[in-house]
Amino acid sequence: MVQELFATDTTALADVVLPAASFAEVDGTYTNNDGFVQRVRQSIPPVNQAKPDWMITDQLARELGVEFGFGLSASAVFREISEQIPAYSGLRYPLLKDESQPVQVKHQVATIADLSVAIEALRDRVNEIDETGEKISDTPGVGHELFRIGTLTDKVPQFHLLAAGNPEPETVRISPLYQITVDAALVREVSSGGD
Repeated sequence: MVQELFATDTTALADVVLPAASFAEVDGTYTNNDGFVQRVRQSIPPVNQAKPDWMITDQLARELGVEFGFGLSASAVFREISEQIPAYSGLRYPLLKDESQPVQVKHQVATIADLSVAIEALRDRVNEIDETGEKISDTPGVGHELFRIGTLTDKVPQFHLLAAGNPEPETVRISPLYQITVDAALVREVSSGGD
């Protein structure tokens, strides 16, 4: 069983695929690396039978006889987090409505670890690397394939322009989405496996 957003090599091997919704299709929260809790707001409806990860887990648990009591509410999930995880204690979902006033969780500061043994082990590994091997220092081409037409991108009509090529715009006074010209040298053939 696999819970996934897209068809992958793993989903091809799975007996059951639980279709997860993307960040643009859900309401909820996420905590960034700095400990700031931010709201995620649904901008498009989920495609086909896709559901938020927490909702899939909730429905699966219900089928197994466990009731979390979340119903269809992302705020109920956040309430459970704030009650069970000490760093989120006292935080409430309504406090997160203003993105300009982020709320930071109160994680315990970790003690400084002695990394000298790990650093020395890395130095030893680096010294063992064969110096005669080929070094690749080329920067991979980016820009012309940053956006691929798919389920999410077809919601924005201008994305098909980016799929054709993404050259540097002549001016920034007009959106680069409207200045794109097709440069045959930038277009790559789409693999027959599909995306």
